[in-house]
Amino acid sequence: MRPRTRSTRTQPSPFAPAEAPSTSELETERGVRYLLVSGRQDDGPWGPIGALWLSNDGERGGFLIHPWALDEGTEMLRSFRGALARGFTPPMIYDYWANEPWTSNVIVDEERRAETLLLVNELLNVL
Repeated sequence: MRPRTRSTRTQPSPFAPAEAPSTSELETERGVRYLLVSGRQDDGPWGPIGALWLSNDGERGGFLIHPWALDEGTEMLRSFRGALARGFTPPMIYDYWANEPWTSNVIVDEERRAETLLLVNELLNVL
């Protein structure tokens, strides 16, 4: 039996709770494209659950969670983190989501662009 050691991973676990990005992180990410994702929100009605985003240079990406869809949004974020952990890159994940024929419990809108990630986050907060 091997002794347990503390992990030296710097990436969050795919099962870690979702943490909202800071305002400075949202402001510094310039030029993004995003996909608005809709599904069942926490209290039952249909609406936005978050936005999958990708930086214009394709180096960074993630999933922003709508404030009324923490459960479903966190599951989407875990899916994103799980794909990263399996070796997929942010552009690969984004392209999959953009081209997947969604027929289940979520709908993914057409790609849109924003000047900053902060604008995408603000859009989610007002929808």
